[in-house]
Amino acid sequence: MNKYTVRNAVKEDIPAIENIFAAARKFMFSCGNPQWQNGFPDHKFIAEGVCSSSFRVLMCDCEIAAVYSVFDSDEEYDRSDCEWLTGKNAEYLAAHTLAVAEKFRGEGLGRMCIERAAEEARSRGKSSVRMDTHEKNIPMQKLLASCGFVYCGRLKPIRGEFLCFEKIIG
Repeated sequence: MNKYTVRNAVKEDIPAIENIFAAARKFMFSCGNPQWQNGFPDHKFIAEGVCSSSFRVLMCDCEIAAVYSVFDSDEEYDRSDCEWLTGKNAEYLAAHTLAVAEKFRGEGLGRMCIERAAEEARSRGKSSVRMDTHEKNIPMQKLLASCGFVYCGRLKPIRGEFLCFEKIIG
């Protein structure tokens, strides 16, 4: 059985993270999901996230198996009309840009990243984890539902319609 660890991403991880996102874009496109097809997350976004300690990498031995990012809040969430389970002014952790390396797909690592984000939220004294995904990203919607997230409403950012989810952590 493989042993997985999570750590903050470092500058040297950027090429591997970019490769994971490129493969994720291809996978999403093949599923009819337009999310990330404009090149997001791009090098600048990734580099800024790594420098600000927002990106996490899930390691399998010495290989990056998955990546995600966490933030103390999200302005779009705060401005949205979503009916958040914890209310508008709650302390939450926003988790974003979750992708699993092609080699590791189907091993439950997306779930593991979400669980680690929830553990981090709990350790920081947050009441919940909030995430969103494109309305056509069915695999992520199913994953979020299976992890106990509840649909809370829609965002309508420039790049398409996104569904918002929240999970209260205890």
